[in-house]
Amino acid sequence: MHLKELSAKEQERVLAALNECYRRLKKAQLQAADLSTEGFKLLFQSAYQDVLKYQK
Repeated sequence: MHLKELSAKEQERVLAALNECYRRLKKAQLQAADLSTEGFKLLFQSAYQDVLKYQK
């Protein structure tokens, strides 16, 4: 994903989702490197869905 290709609103959502990912990792006392690519992808998808729910 190329951040520059997204609208300002979409960039905000992606950054909020990444922030949520790292908040969850910190709470679980993990680092992104502890997850597989697929694991982080699932984490991001879940966080992004939560961002969409709360940014309406």
